[in-house]
Order: sequence, then structure tokens, then C-alpha cells
Amino acid sequence: MKNIIILTASFASVILIASSCVNLTQEPKSFITEEQYIASIDYDGLQKATTALYKKLWQNGYGFNCRMQRINVLADDITCSKTKAGNALDYFDALTPNLTINDADFSTPWAGFYGVINDANTLINNVIIPDDEATAKKWEGVLGEAYFMRALSYFYLVRIFGDVPLILSSDEALPRMPRTAVTDIYDKVIIPSLDTAIAWLPSVSRSGSSSTPSKWVAETCLADVYMTMAGWPLKKGKEYYSKAAAEAKDVINNSGLSLMTNYSDLWKKALVDDATEHMFGLHHSALDGVGANYGKSYYPIDFYPNKGWADYYCDEQFYLNYPDDDRKAWNIMTEWPVQGGTHEVTNYKETTDGSPAISKYYDYDYGAPGKNPMADGITCIYRYADVLLMYAECSTRATGTVDALALKSLNDVQNRAHSSITTTTNATEFENAVFNERGWEFFAEMKRWFDLVRLEKVAEAESDKWAGSTFKEYDSYYLPISNTQIELTGWTNNPGY
Repeated sequence: MKNIIILTASFASVILIASSCVNLTQEPKSFITEEQYIASIDYDGLQKATTALYKKLWQNGYGFNCRMQRINVLADDITCSKTKAGNALDYFDALTPNLTINDADFSTPWAGFYGVINDANTLINNVIIPDDEATAKKWEGVLGEAYFMRALSYFYLVRIFGDVPLILSSDEALPRMPRTAVTDIYDKVIIPSLDTAIAWLPSVSRSGSSSTPSKWVAETCLADVYMTMAGWPLKKGKEYYSKAAAEAKDVINNSGLSLMTNYSDLWKKALVDDATEHMFGLHHSALDGVGANYGKSYYPIDFYPNKGWADYYCDEQFYLNYPDDDRKAWNIMTEWPVQGGTHEVTNYKETTDGSPAISKYYDYDYGAPGKNPMADGITCIYRYADVLLMYAECSTRATGTVDALALKSLNDVQNRAHSSITTTTNATEFENAVFNERGWEFFAEMKRWFDLVRLEKVAEAESDKWAGSTFKEYDSYYLPISNTQIELTGWTNNPGY
């Protein structure tokens, strides 16, 4: 009998537990394998199994939403509390990831992404698509989500960890399997999976909102992939910037998507299902048990009436560099009522931690401010502003010139924010303007670290920390693989760990 994948809830031993092979030759004949079950599901079952991939990514609140923001403390847009004793985030803030202190920040996303990959593989390899053409198209529209989620998970894995195991079926998950080179992961699974997703996914998502992907989301992800491949570590340059620009341009010209009129509306609980700009993300509901960490984690440690956990603040220098526009006003809180005394509103400089607070997600809370650990809303992964700024950057880097669509794309984002407008057509100046705009537009959306890495701007953005950083010492931006995984596989860990 064929071996089956056993998926555990804890993923304690990551790949090896998440895809352990257990021989069930003594299994009673009345039992069926997971593959047999998947092969027999109907359309409703396929939808439910595919929808489960998003909860797997969320990972009971400790997965994508939580861990990606913790990792982004490495970047220059957010920081952590300086008064919390033994704060594990201090190591990220100092650009010195610590495998002993921060292990869960590496083992949890690793397990979560491979959990999604394993489940996506099971669907891709075992779902039997009906022969009828119209019915087949309907089924492919759902199965395309599995291809997209497999590609997205591998995309995050290679950016965080570098070389990782390539697993396209349960039979390939072996205890001592090697890590596969980053370039091969892109060429053998990420790009082909996205190509299939683009071909199969519908133009309007299955859910009608950003909780499930459309073909435009897959194409946006492919643009992101090409843009990343153009930079560190593969440095494929102009050819791949051109590929990225072409994908983004197609979305701009044909998707019918647009920016929401008001930046603040993107982060309103009442508008979470609006698909005008939000393209794909995790939809949270604290009351339904799938909340985000936007509750107490984002409130200051001395906030009144409910003290926050103060896991994240806005970096003060980033705040000072931020243009005085609608985004700054919505995203950052610079004064709040503090605990003790008369609870007077106090400027951030006089508060316990002395840093501006991140207020971007405050409308998501479902109770009194700072009262609840978990919150509602969206962890946005892609929105239409991404597409515009990808095109603006990549078309310019590909050609060395600023075309009319690139300038319009950047200006559209700036105009929506009521920010200063870029008019330069000097390519270098324009590229810098787009880079800055991405930082301000996507503040605290867990993108900044990846931008700094692919463009090799960490030293520039974190100049006060760079000299003592692990990344400078070992000439690598990768994070460590969990010790548990290293011990089980016998791999050599990434440089510096």
C-alpha cells in the first residue's frame, strides 16, 4: 500500500513530521488513503479542502501574520519595545537573528509554509478533474488556488531561508533529502505553478473578495517573483525587470482593478470585503477563531484604558522621514492617553517606550482599544497599489527610462495619499522615488525587509546597525533554519548560524 502523509497540528519536527511517511500495510481494508479520499471528493469538497489552505497559512494565529511582522523588525519601518526585559525581538532589531532566542520565528513559518505545500500537493496530484469541458473549467478554477498557494509558500521560503527542499509529491519527502538551489526552486516550482494558476484561476475570485485569489493575483505574484529574481541573490537584472513589468502592465490594462479613493478605507473593518484594491490576503475574525495579532500587540505599553503588549512601534527615523500625507496620519499615532494620573494625552517622546505607535490596524479591533489580543480585518499580501509601483520600478530599471505609464502609476499612488508628486524623468531619481514610495505606502505590511534585501539597501537603511550585523559579517541576508530541522536532516545551516 502506498505511504500517506501524516500532518500534525504542532509541526514540531517541521518537514519530517509534516510529511512523515508511515507504512500502513496492516491498515484494515475499510480504511482509505488520503489520496483515495481526495480523488473521490465532489466539487463542494474540493472548495472546502482548498479553503483550508488559507487557514493553514494563518496557523492558529502564530503563522504568517505574526511571524512575518516579527521578521520585519529587521527592516527600518518598524521597531520593538526597548523597555521589555528579555525581548526576543531585540535581536531582529539589532540585525543579529539568534537561533537560540528566536527559534520559533524560524521553525513556525517553515512548518506553516511546508504545511500549505504538502496539502496543495495532495490536491494537485490527486484531484480527478471531470471530463466535461465546462465542469472541468469550474474545477480548475478552484484547483488553481492550490497551485497559487504552493508557489506563494515557496516564494516566501526561498526569500527567508535560501535553498530549501523541493517537494512536489509525498513520495519526494525523505528524511535526508537535500536542499535545492534557489534558482531551481524558482524555475521548477514557483514559476510553473504560477503559470498554471494564471491559466486556471477566474478573473473574479471564487469568494468575490480578496480572501481567495484571482488570475490577476497570480499574475501580480509572478511580477513580484521576476522583480525579486532581478535583484539579490540571483541578480538577473534587466531581463527579469522587463518580465516583471510586462506582467504588471497586463494587470493594469486588463484587470479592471483600481485604487480605493481613500487610503484609510483600506483598513476599515466595515470594508474588508471590498475588492476594489485588495487583491489577496488573510481575512481575520477574532470572534470566529481566526483573528490577527493586530490587537494588544500594536498598542503602546502605557496605553489607557488597556495596556498594550507593545510588540511593535514605528521606527522614529522612519516616522520623521515620512511625508505629511494621509498615510502618515492614518498609519502612525504620536500621542495617546497614558496609564496613571489623569490619563492625559501624551506625546510619544514622553511615553514609556518613546516611539510612535502603529495605528494602521486599530479599526480592526472588535472591542475597546487595546483590550483584545486578537483582531479582525485583513493581513494584506497583494493589493493594486503593488501592481502600480511594481510597474513603475521594473519598467524603469529594465529600460533606463521613465515612460508615461510608470510616471502615472507612481503619481496615482501619491495623489491618493495627498502626498508630494514626483515629476522627474531621470531614471535614477525616479527609482529612488519609487523605493521610498513603497516604504510609505506599504508601511507595516511586511514587505519592507524583502525590498531592502533584493535591492541590497539594508546597509543604507540601517546604517547605525549594519557594522555589527550578522548579515554584514557573513555576506548573506538569509535567516537560520531551525536547529530541530538541521539535526534531523544533517544539513549545514545558513552562514552565521
